[in-house]
Order: sequence, then structure tokens, then C-alpha cells
Amino acid sequence: MPATMDDHALEPVPAARRRPLLQLIVVQVGWNISVSSFLVGGVIGAGTTFGEGMLAIGLGNVVLAVVASLIGIIGFRTGLTSYLASRAVFGRAGSVLVSIVLGIVAMGFIGVLMDTWGGAVNKLIPAIPASVFVLVFAVAILTTAIFGFKGLHTFSMVAVPVQVAIGLFALFRIGTLDGGFAEVFDASPVAAIGFSAAVSSVIATWVTGAALVSDVQRYALKARDVVISCVLSFVVGVGIFEVIATVSAMKVGNSNFVVVMQGLGLLAPAAVLLFLALWNTADNNIYSASLAFTSASNLLKLKLKKPVWTVVAVVIAVAIAFLGVADQFGKFLTVIGVVVPPFAGLLIAHFWVVQRNAAEALRNLPAVRWESLICWIAAALLAYYGDFLLVNAIEGLVAGFVLYAAAGLGLRKAKAGA
Repeated sequence: MPATMDDHALEPVPAARRRPLLQLIVVQVGWNISVSSFLVGGVIGAGTTFGEGMLAIGLGNVVLAVVASLIGIIGFRTGLTSYLASRAVFGRAGSVLVSIVLGIVAMGFIGVLMDTWGGAVNKLIPAIPASVFVLVFAVAILTTAIFGFKGLHTFSMVAVPVQVAIGLFALFRIGTLDGGFAEVFDASPVAAIGFSAAVSSVIATWVTGAALVSDVQRYALKARDVVISCVLSFVVGVGIFEVIATVSAMKVGNSNFVVVMQGLGLLAPAAVLLFLALWNTADNNIYSASLAFTSASNLLKLKLKKPVWTVVAVVIAVAIAFLGVADQFGKFLTVIGVVVPPFAGLLIAHFWVVQRNAAEALRNLPAVRWESLICWIAAALLAYYGDFLLVNAIEGLVAGFVLYAAAGLGLRKAKAGA
């Protein structure tokens, strides 16, 4: 099977297959330009002053860039996907559960997005059933996701410049309207959400994506390439589109991005922008899910290659879309925000505190590291029921890191003293 199809799903990315910084930036920025950026920007634009909104976007994305860099450097050091790296944390059998859970959660998210998109386009073209649009979109994203990093890079090379151009034109359009940017600078929120809530919205939206950047950053040539691409993708990539959505919302006085762009006379470009952003979100999630399923199936002795699992992932997403669960989008976000960030916290704790020798990552692994599963579950419960930090996602990340670092160091000390 061609290397571009298998994509090193079950082995470290070798030195000869690492990619230059520009390719990392293109793929990572493409991944991070998502529909959620427009949704968050709309909320911030409707609920903060200009100064508060810009500071919240900047601060929130700096936090995300730090988390993504820590996770991404793990990928660089080990050359492993997020799910292969999870074997070091959860053990051989334990990582099967992790891979299956995270893979299905990711496809649930995409299925809901597919259902939402199909329903929206069906309202514009009632003669064609929503299911047809879902299937067409599924085939489209499969054509990029199945080729792994190469497919993501090829699509992003086309999509990212178009998205940036549309976004910058929206800002130019605002400047040419009556009142220009002065109205934006002087805008007062109708219903203020507060600075902390604004920062929380920014972080919660992408902390899950930051937890999985190893799937891309394992191709990095240098650790500094990881940091540069993560900073550019989160602080600049995500940030600029959140700024565009925020400023647009302040100008038009509405948090709905589609309504905002319609008010600016840019409805058609907005449709293109959202479609490309949705494609970016979907094919990257399918890519990560296929890596998860490949890792799990290998441990379960099901010798199916990554391209097969890419198709399976798309089928799962389509099946969920056909269940008509678009109104469950909020619930999916809640589940993802509780389950995935603790996983990131455990990864950071393991490779930065407990076991810093990346070369030993997959050697002499136990079947299950019960302390890891317990810490993951405990952190998720703390995130869901606790209220000690800004939002569930941040609470889960911090709790996962603290609990596992303490447990891992404690067990290591106990073994050394035995």
C-alpha cells in the first residue's frame, strides 16, 4: 500500500518522511479554520466591547497554542499518532478503549455537522433531499481524508488562501460602510457576557483540537517547527477568523455569522467560506478517527489498513447524520469537552513529567495502566461536576494533568523504593 495511504498509522514517522515547516503550517492552519471560529466570534462580538473581545481572543488562543505545542512536541519526539502515544499512557489493551471512544466521539461530532449542513442546504434547494447533500459531502471529504497528511495538505493549499481572502474582504467591506470601524470600536454589548466567559469560549472551542495535534505534528522536522506552526495556526489562524466574526457581529449587531455576512452583502462568499471551513473540520476529524480505529484494530488483531478505517469512519458519520440528531449538537460539544481534554492532560503529564524518555515510550508496556484509566475518568467527572476553573474543558485538562502526574510519580517512587 502506498505510504501516502497508510500514513504511518502504526509506526513512528521516519526521518525521511518528515515534512518542512511550510507544509505543517498549511495543514495545521487549514485544520484550525473551522465553523466554530465564526460561532465563537459571533458570541464575543455580541457580548463584549471591542477591547475586551480582542484581549479575550488573544489570551485564549495563546493558551491553546501552549497546549498544542506541548502535545505537538510529543508527536515530534515520538513520531507517533495521538492514539499510538496513548499506548504508553494507557497500556496496550487500555489504549483500545481510548481509541474507540475518541474515534466514535469525533464521528458523532461530524455526523451532527453533516446533518446540520444537509438540512440547511435542503431549505435552499427543497427539491433535493437533505440525505443527498449529506452523501455528496461525505464522498467529498473522503477524497481528501483517505490520503492522510498529503490529502489534508493538498486541500488546505487550495482552501486556506480562499478563506483568508474572503475573510479579509469582509473586513475591508466593514471599513467602507457608513461609520467604518469607528462604530466597531465604540460598540456596546446588548447583553454583556463578561471577559472571563469570553476567554472561556475561545479556549473551550479548540482545546479538544489542541489535544490531537500530534496527528499532524508527528511529521515535524524540528521542535521549533511545532511551536511555530501551532502559534501561527491558533494565535493567527483561529484568531484572525474569530476577530473577523467578532468585528462583523459588532458592525451589524447580530451574533449569527450568516445573518452578519448577509447584512454586509456577502452572503454568497460566506456560504463558500463556511463550506470550506466545514470541509476542513470534517476531513481532519475523519483523519484522526481513522488513525484511532487503525490503532485499536491492530491491537485487536483485525489487520485492516487505515484507508479502510477512513471509509468506516465516514460511514459512521453518515449513519449518525441520518439519525437526524442536529439538535443534539450542544450535547455532543459537552461530551467532547468533558472526555477529550483530560486525555490531553494525561498525555502531557506522561511525556513531560512521568516518562520523559520518548525512545522508551512503547517498550515493555503493560496490558493496562489502571491508574491512567482511573485518572481519565476522575478528571472527566471533575470537569463535568466541578466548578473550579473557567470551563469544563480547562478543568478536565488541568485535572487530568495533575492527577496523572501525581499518580505516575508516586508509583514510580514506590517501585524505586521496593
